[in-house]
Amino acid sequence: MRLLQSILPRDHHTKKPQRKFLTHLFGLLLMLPGHMTFRNLSRYSPYHEKTCARWSARGFDCVALNKAAITAVVPPEPAQALVMDASFVPKSGKATYGLDRFWNGRHRRTEKGVEISALAWLDITDNCAYCLSAAQTPPADKAPDAEATRIAVSLAPLARVVSAYHLRHLRNVSTEGYDSTQTFFRGVRALGLEQIGTLRLDAHLRARYQGLQRSGPGRPKTSDGKVYWHNLAQFEKVETEDEHRVLSQQVLNHVQCQRTLRVVLVVATKHHRKAVLLRTDLNVEALTVYRYYKARFHIELLCRDAKQFTGLTDCQARSQATLHFHCNASLSAVTLAKLDARQQSGDAATAVSMARRMRRAFHQHLIERISRHVAEGHSLEKSSPAYEELCNYGTITEMAA
Repeated sequence: MRLLQSILPRDHHTKKPQRKFLTHLFGLLLMLPGHMTFRNLSRYSPYHEKTCARWSARGFDCVALNKAAITAVVPPEPAQALVMDASFVPKSGKATYGLDRFWNGRHRRTEKGVEISALAWLDITDNCAYCLSAAQTPPADKAPDAEATRIAVSLAPLARVVSAYHLRHLRNVSTEGYDSTQTFFRGVRALGLEQIGTLRLDAHLRARYQGLQRSGPGRPKTSDGKVYWHNLAQFEKVETEDEHRVLSQQVLNHVQCQRTLRVVLVVATKHHRKAVLLRTDLNVEALTVYRYYKARFHIELLCRDAKQFTGLTDCQARSQATLHFHCNASLSAVTLAKLDARQQSGDAATAVSMARRMRRAFHQHLIERISRHVAEGHSLEKSSPAYEELCNYGTITEMAA
């Protein structure tokens, strides 16, 4: 992978042996058939499975690697943001770090497993998300602070990455509806960012009073009553290119969060559905809020590709350090594959098929191995040992089963 080979030598915090292992590992993650376990990695690698496990326990600076790759390929345009999303990873066992019951959106219920909070760099112009880091959610009994809430735990990785790697220039962070709380609003604003998210349809919102104030003593009138979605007389309708999307905007006060927000009501007339979007910055248009939140869906595609192709759900380790390494390596592999394809094609709009890239990479790997045997003078007749070695390459032997 040309992109990885060009940015890894610039990382002075990573020693040469680790750079060699990471280069080999990302190559395997993007071509390996089967599960991404240490044993299966060793079948296609000169590294023993215990060597892979030891290197995985050391960790690496995934944020610095991903940021260097993104800035090398993605042009610095203003239509960029950060995006956060929680993803469920099924896991079993009793000694696995972080094992608890979390919400599985696929089955729409809580299940036993682990949860990771992915933070990605979102390119709004080209509709693509590139992973920066992934942090595992600790279980309730192993939280760093007994008083820490679930919101504070999800806010901590964002604060660490934004502060340590100088990402305030992205200005916006797109979040889930679960994070639309007063605690999260304050944390995001403390980082110098603006938040884009969603609200419940039954959220208690009040319109601001714009009329004349009465004379005399007393507190000035600030509220004009509770907002009901069947009465949009105070809302400003926004024209869109999609005839099946109706946007209405207004600056409202959120009672529970005690904050004034730019609220955008999105109505899908074709399916009769509604969604309430928000942004903490009041000086922004409704189309911008809608465009930014609509693009956040691409972090879902990032996590999907990591689960289907680069083994996000295949790790058999139990320690916190190894699980952290595996999750970040899996998501970073998908990011590097997308950036490498974008750099080679020169067109960000080109669709990246992970299945095609992995199949082609495996064929290249196998052809190179066969060519190396031929170059060394080995005979590839069916009765030769070299032929038998190539036929058994990557297979599950009786000793390794």
